[in-house]
Amino acid sequence: MSAGNDQLRNELERKFEPPIDVLLDPSLLVSSRSLDRLTDSNVFSSQTQATLGGTPTQPRLGELYVPAAFYGLLTDETESTVQKSNVWDFYRGQAEPAFPDNVGELLDQNGVEGFSGETHADLQWGNAINDPDRRERLLMTLQEELSFLTNGGVLLLRSPATLTALRDAGLPTLDVGKSELAPELRETLTGIGYRTPANICSFAVSSAQSTVDALTGSILRTTPDTLLYQFGD
Repeated sequence: MSAGNDQLRNELERKFEPPIDVLLDPSLLVSSRSLDRLTDSNVFSSQTQATLGGTPTQPRLGELYVPAAFYGLLTDETESTVQKSNVWDFYRGQAEPAFPDNVGELLDQNGVEGFSGETHADLQWGNAINDPDRRERLLMTLQEELSFLTNGGVLLLRSPATLTALRDAGLPTLDVGKSELAPELRETLTGIGYRTPANICSFAVSSAQSTVDALTGSILRTTPDTLLYQFGD
């Protein structure tokens, strides 16, 4: 177990070394208020290399992404169709909706690309969303977010809808909530947009197998290979 703890500690330390690849959860984009906050934030400027004393500094952000299925919704459908889609409805919740054209314009202006990755067939999506077979684009969006997390990225969110769905589908989740973060980590997460504009931040641990197994092995029927961390609420 000691070796597993050391591996977990090393993975966590590496995860927050800049530049950090970040995926913007659609909940940040489909709400008019959070879209305005995102537009006015320093998230996009954090990708830019700064200069300190004449020496270029490493940018805090690496690549910025959105789920490819969500990006495809914006580019493939009319604005009215997008706003009536189950994807838009899922991520918006009760928030005042943004205009899809404004979302697409912001992404294009800042070079934000769609991310796609492998699917996770072992999760029970029927426990997380109603009738997943008929909500193919929403299911694909959630799978792409999970794939991004398991590939080492950090997810910024306005609402916990995505993380709740992943949890209910069977992904073990550690909810850190409002616990006080270490100063260095708080500064790093603030620099990439946590709190302003994102209320929630999440990342996954997947390589520290012995630690993941120790935390879940006596609780769950099958042993997962990924453990999800959630900051904020």
